[in-house]
Order: sequence, then structure tokens, then C-alpha cells
Amino acid sequence: MGRHLLLGSNGAGKTSVLESIYLLATTKSFRTPRLEECRRHGEDGFGIKGRVESSSRYDLETRWTPDGCRRLMNGNAVSSSRYLETLPVISWSAADLKVMDGSPGDRRRFLDQGVVAQRPASLEVLSRYRRCLEQKRELLRQGGRGLDVWNELLSQAGAELMNRRSAFVVELARCLEAIVETVEIDLPKVSLRYRPSLTLSETTAQNVLLALEAERQREIEQQRAVAGPHRDELEISWADVEISKIASAGEKKLFGILLCAARGRVLSDGGRPPVVLLDDVDAELDRERLVAVWKLFVSSPQIIASTCHEAVVDALPEVDVWALEQGSIGTSLIS
Repeated sequence: MGRHLLLGSNGAGKTSVLESIYLLATTKSFRTPRLEECRRHGEDGFGIKGRVESSSRYDLETRWTPDGCRRLMNGNAVSSSRYLETLPVISWSAADLKVMDGSPGDRRRFLDQGVVAQRPASLEVLSRYRRCLEQKRELLRQGGRGLDVWNELLSQAGAELMNRRSAFVVELARCLEAIVETVEIDLPKVSLRYRPSLTLSETTAQNVLLALEAERQREIEQQRAVAGPHRDELEISWADVEISKIASAGEKKLFGILLCAARGRVLSDGGRPPVVLLDDVDAELDRERLVAVWKLFVSSPQIIASTCHEAVVDALPEVDVWALEQGSIGTSLIS
């Protein structure tokens, strides 16, 4: 519990420590979608263990091999959704800049991470949609015969996914607006908008199915699935302009942390206050902005941040500072 700052030079292992916590909680990396890149050079796989203490105590373990990922809770294999319920977590790292200036796929991943973090059972809906989509893509590559069944299954999962994405963005935008109003920095207007690829009067399975059927011929001709939640977009505006077009590196970093804080508030409002991970917390931020964004997280049950600069210690009140060298955490320097 509490507020912690990892202090160490570049290459000391600060990001790896935060990534390990995130991976333990989510079975995903915030740095790469390829878990094989997380293993040590020359190793076939890896494992991470940790203990969560809240109202109850849980021992979590994630093991990865080329055959897949295994999740254990108190030594027993559990479902993905049950595992994800145990340790809510949100993070900011340089990789999250892709939410602002990356591809639509980067923003869809951000959306789905938020949906699953808010309601871990949503993982089943997302997985079902992805399985159906892959089957449909295979049929399209083979000429498109037999699409009826898969369009019907896709419409059911797709409508559920779209509704959950839409509800999450509404909550995220509400929390972001509240945060921007209270943060001690002058900011331009910021806004979020979920833009589905299917234009529907109402998001129901039947309406999704009709929209997919309307695209059947085009999909057969192009041999690809041209419409559906896998083509959705999250629009992020800064002063009514797409943020990637006008924001500086520092502004993108600032907005990313505000977005992280908004995600944390969504989870807290839902009764799942998260652990907060902030990598290179001061990068691209002057002291005034650093102090302002740090205040957004002080009510979080646990914050773990990292920095290369000792001067950051003076800017962050009531923080425990831990020296990090070659991946090893030393004793607390300041309390």
C-alpha cells in the first residue's frame, strides 16, 4: 500500500519491475503484445509470482511457455475472468502514446482493456467475437460460402461488445471531464467519442446482422471483413481538434496521464480501486504539471512510479523512495 517511487538510472530495470506487476495482474505486457519478448534471452519461458493482500490474501502466478499462458490463484488454475478480478491495475508508460498518435487498432485495444478492467466477465464477449471473426475471415479467403451462420454469431457478440464499449466511453468521458475541471493546470477542452464502424439506430444483434448482410457482396469481393467492431474508432480531441495533430510531446504525456487517472476513477466508482503504475512519471513534464497530476492519484490504494531523476523526490510529497540497480530493489532511501 502507499506511494512508492523507484529511483534508478536508465537500464536499471525500473520499467521491468512495473511491467512485471502489470503482467502478474493482467497476464499482458504494457510494452509489447508478444509475451515471448518478455522472457530472458535463451530461456524457453518465464513465470511471475506475487501476493495480493486486500480483504483477503491471494497468491497469483502467471506462467508463459510457447504453448500458452497459465494462470494460477493460490496454486489452482482459474479462468481468465476470475484471475482478472483479483488485482485491478492501471498503468502509464511510453507505449501508451500510441493511444493518441497510433493506429485505430491501438485505440481499440485501449478501449477493450478498459472494458475488461471494468467488467472482467467482458473478456468472454471479446474472445467470442474474435473467434467468430477469425472463422469469417477464413471463409472469405475461401470464397465466402457459409457466411450466414458466422454473421449471425458475429452480430450477437458484436452488439454486446459495442454496447460495452459505448458504456465504458461514456463513463470514461464523464470521469475525464471531472478530472480536467479539478486539475490545477489550464487545459483546452478535451473530449472522447466512440465511433462504431456500423451506423445503427439502435445497437441490437438484429440491427448488426442487417448491417453485416448489407456488406456481404463487398466483403466477398475484397475477401476481408470490412465492417464490425474490429473497425471501430475512439476519437480523442484536444481543443476540438484530433489530438495527434496539435498536441506536443509534453501535452500528449499530460493527456495520457489524465486518461489514466480517468480510467482509475471509473474502476474506483465501480468498487474496484486499482493499483497505479506510472513509468518515467516526470518525463516531458515540468514540476508544476508533475505535482498537479500526482495529486490525481493520492487517493489510490497504491501508486508505484519510476524516475531517473533525484530532483523528482522533492516534488512528490509523502512518497517512499526505493533505489533500483541492475533489476534489484534496495532499501527505502526516504520515507
